[in-house]
Amino acid sequence: MTKKEQKLSVELLNRLVANTSVLLMQTLHYHWNITGPEFNDYHKLLDDQYNMLFQDLDVVAERVRAVGGFALGSMKEMIKHADLKEDTGACPKPKQIITNLLKQYERHMSQIREGIILLEEETSDFGSKKMLEDFLEKYEKTAWMFRSLLGKQ
Repeated sequence: MTKKEQKLSVELLNRLVANTSVLLMQTLHYHWNITGPEFNDYHKLLDDQYNMLFQDLDVVAERVRAVGGFALGSMKEMIKHADLKEDTGACPKPKQIITNLLKQYERHMSQIREGIILLEEETSDFGSKKMLEDFLEKYEKTAWMFRSLLGKQ
């Protein structure tokens, strides 16, 4: 990989680190604060989601290092570089939680798709491209599950 390709890959991957971090914290916020009769089911669902996101965050941060960069490492950096925005304040009702997360995942997937195209057209970073394709497939399934919970298809 050339220095220009490496810089492009590192910037793209660190944006993914930042966005995944925001989505992870959002999911944890909901997981910790959800209430109501559906608590148990949603609590377990969000548990699965934040565990998946944490694993993905670790994978992408290590990929940043593998391509010769330094992974973002503070919440200040995450928020600065993230395109996703936090839902702050009180925890909404379960259906609104799923609606909010679905919107976040859809935005996240859109950026991943853009990243795949960019890596394909501008770099020889096939490892990062494959990783993004794997994430996209997993997140598409998550979005499908969220839409199904909301009765949307």
